Amino acid sequence: MAQVLELVGGPPASGKSTYILLKYGGQSNKDFVHLDYDAMVVKEAGKYRGEVDQQEIRDHVSMVYGRERSAVFYGNITRVTVDWPFCVSKRAEEYISIGRKASRFIECNYFTAQATEAWKRSLTRHVAGEYNAFTVFLKKDADIAETLRPSFRMFLEAHRDMPASVERVFPQADAAYLWDNNARDAMPVLIAKCFKGEKIELLDENCWERFQLKREIDIDAEFDVLGSQVEEFMGKPRTLFQVKYSKLLRNKREKEFIL
Repeated sequence: MAQVLELVGGPPASGKSTYILLKYGGQSNKDFVHLDYDAMVVKEAGKYRGEVDQQEIRDHVSMVYGRERSAVFYGNITRVTVDWPFCVSKRAEEYISIGRKASRFIECNYFTAQATEAWKRSLTRHVAGEYNAFTVFLKKDADIAETLRPSFRMFLEAHRDMPASVERVFPQADAAYLWDNNARDAMPVLIAKCFKGEKIELLDENCWERFQLKREIDIDAEFDVLGSQVEEFMGKPRTLFQVKYSKLLRNKREKEFIL
């Protein structure tokens, strides 16, 4: 059986963790390992109190993650999955290059989710995750929207670039699949698939067109943070921001917009 490196992509709250749990949750550590750099950063930062030098944290995690990644990529693990959070092509191509050197079959599964409740959860996981970990980001008298504006901008930019990244990365993988995970409590729908060196084959043109609307995101869209609340997620507290966007899409078709 071929050894596999699988890139599991999508914005936070798009269904990546659910997919991994349902598909590989029962497998042993000899058969399956999942690597998630961003989760390691947040976990490491959570060990500290007060002022945190985020670059020192990232440098330390990069060293630890690099060693772990090499060990599992070149080891005897049958399947290794890596978190590909926002379809960043540079990150994917780095994984693909290392996977090729380790003689692994490269598979991509990428999920897309809608701009309603999933959008709120995405903001929570991407922005609030580091907000909670690196408490130095926010002073008591700071304006939340202004303090987090760079993170929100990066969040929007990552979403906007997803279609182009999919088109660039998918033909480089041995097998790649794009999933629409918009329907709550339902099975994801396969939008498109691609095999190495071939063109992307569209399986659901309507979902593909909605996915293409990401290209029209205005990364400088106006927004207000209406409030925040702390909720428990997987036994840990996290901050949920209530964010209201205006003029999110350049063509004003926001009611149709699918993340």
